[in-house]
Amino acid sequence: MHLKDYQELAFRTDEKRKSIISILGLVGEIGSVVGTIKKRLRSSGRYPGFNQELSEELGDALWYLASVASNNDLRLEDIAEANLQKAGSYFDPGVIPTFDLRFADDESLPRKFSVEFCEREVGRSVQVLMKMNDVIIGDHLTDNSYDPDGYRYHDAFHLAYAAVLGWSPVMRAILRRKRKSDPVKDEVDDGARAAIIEEAVSIYVFNEAKKRDLFGDSNSIDFGLLKIVQGLTSELEVKDCTSRQWKQSIIKGYEMFRKLKEHRGGTLNVSLDDATITFQPPA
Repeated sequence: MHLKDYQELAFRTDEKRKSIISILGLVGEIGSVVGTIKKRLRSSGRYPGFNQELSEELGDALWYLASVASNNDLRLEDIAEANLQKAGSYFDPGVIPTFDLRFADDESLPRKFSVEFCEREVGRSVQVLMKMNDVIIGDHLTDNSYDPDGYRYHDAFHLAYAAVLGWSPVMRAILRRKRKSDPVKDEVDDGARAAIIEEAVSIYVFNEAKKRDLFGDSNSIDFGLLKIVQGLTSELEVKDCTSRQWKQSIIKGYEMFRKLKEHRGGTLNVSLDDATITFQPPA
């Protein structure tokens, strides 16, 4: 049976046809599913009628799910297809991005480069500056926080986005690699708004990371977090990157961040060709 046929037949048996009743019914049936599993656990797996009872409870839950969809003019087929696409994005390794393919070298992020992070004490604060080919780039950063949390090293996140996603309006601005030959691309994907969005992503993820041991366990990066990040960037070119690529960029960014913070500096080696970023301790 196709989902479309099931939904139509289920709707014919829905006498009330009120969304709130269907929602409450769905919650109740999910509770019944949990109760059935709980009974099996209590019986140490010895529950001869488990499969039949679980199948019945899941069927009831499916009926209410179809009812909720029908009462809100949604199609189960569309819901299922969109859900599979979302799940696929979470496991899809994607392809190495080529956002700069049609642009000259001076308008493209370097395919391979290294950035050195150096600490220095200024008064009561600690500043971090970045160097590329012994030339200082970007601003001198402090934590800008009552709690010294190392955010002065947060450019590691932007470098990880550049390495894994091939995307970072912030690094484009720092390296002066904006794509000015395409006025629309320059304004939308390389402009101030895009850079602000990237900074918003960095601070949002950082606030979540502080609750999750700075993502020392990669499993702490869940789909809910990635959904918010992808929602923030959904109107930029990076929307073509998968959830798995975003997760990998965050994992690598925080790996680099933790090492920079531990060693109080170091060098990050970036390769867009391999979608990698590696750490080299300070001399």
